[in-house]
Amino acid sequence: MISTEELLDTIRGDVLLGESMKEHTSLRIGGCADFFVDPLDPDDLCRAISLFESRNLPFTLVGRGTNLLVHDDGVRGAVILTKRALGRHSFKKNTVTAGAGVSLAMLAEKTFSASLGGIEMLQGIPGTLGGAVVMNAGAYGQEIGDVVSWVEVYDQGKSRVIPASDIEFGYRQSSLEDYTVLGSGLKLKKLAGGERDERAGMCRDALEKRAVCQPLFLPNAGSIFRNPVMPGKSHSGLTAGQMIDACGLKGIRRGGAMISDVHANIIINTGDAKAAEVFELICHVKDRVWKMFGVALELEIKLLGYEKTLC
Repeated sequence: MISTEELLDTIRGDVLLGESMKEHTSLRIGGCADFFVDPLDPDDLCRAISLFESRNLPFTLVGRGTNLLVHDDGVRGAVILTKRALGRHSFKKNTVTAGAGVSLAMLAEKTFSASLGGIEMLQGIPGTLGGAVVMNAGAYGQEIGDVVSWVEVYDQGKSRVIPASDIEFGYRQSSLEDYTVLGSGLKLKKLAGGERDERAGMCRDALEKRAVCQPLFLPNAGSIFRNPVMPGKSHSGLTAGQMIDACGLKGIRRGGAMISDVHANIIINTGDAKAAEVFELICHVKDRVWKMFGVALELEIKLLGYEKTLC
């Protein structure tokens, strides 16, 4: 166990008890966290982690909560925010150093404004750099793993740097999933005038397409499922969204949760959805896609507060 006094003595940032996760996820869904911590800086964050580790209490780092489904019963242990503590970035020639809490969309925009290429097509992806590196986020032919030089992680009470050569990046996954990521270095490419103009047009087209094809102004967690990748096997060749659409599932509801009628791989909160209703839709989609296509869809979002996956 841990006392409130010990938390306040150890952590210089904000500490809240029983904070609702609805205000900290893009789905606007979820119960309360036992401990909700917003550290001031990297040292403060590391102290918080060390404290919870020493008490054998679980903790989860959360950036902007854009790809999370939090259980209605909440989260045991601690939720530790990264936006403030790990929210700094700097440029040095073609190299960018950024904390795990930095907005990925903002970083992609700022690097491209500085005529640095490599992540400009990621401007429409919500969330933070830390989450993007762990899941190897990508869009329109670019993946963050392709430009990572090194990643700083918290490991057994201290930070250490892992070079890119020691990291395995795959489709929407990496070998960093068991680490607490603190920051990363990105090696980008200087863009000349003509090439930059061409890339700028591609970025505009991608953002316009995203605005039309995704329900940007309704609470959601982005793509629910990863697109299937099955090397050596024949399959439909369809994306997860296309398969869900082919099953006729657009617009179906469970309570306040609905599969978007704009993008079938997105579940929206129409105003009062419960996590249980979103999860029920997830299970229904997996079952229908399996029966029609023989494809076992895998989640792209993260489940928080769930002891195990029930479907």
